[in-house]
Amino acid sequence: MNDDELVASMMRVLEIDFQVVQHFAEDDTESVAQFRRCGRRAIRNLGYKARTHQTDPDLREDRLIVVHAMIANRSDDDDKRLEERAILLVQSMPSPFDRRSDP
Repeated sequence: MNDDELVASMMRVLEIDFQVVQHFAEDDTESVAQFRRCGRRAIRNLGYKARTHQTDPDLREDRLIVVHAMIANRSDDDDKRLEERAILLVQSMPSPFDRRSDP
């Protein structure tokens, strides 16, 4: 995926969750750098300050690098919107106890 495509997909996630997370093999440094770069760009495109972080594979049993790109300067209104959106998403999910969802 090129940078522009990755930024566009990240922006869609960030508008809902205010963060994007991806796991990478410890030797995939190119993808880690791209994810962090594009995450910062996506967040700036949305008008926020960006923060990125990656884990140390030596501290994980699976040796993966987990990369987070998150919005650093959310407002109270943003947090309220996130909570409202999460409630709507949960309400729209079919219940595992709803027989109508059986095939």
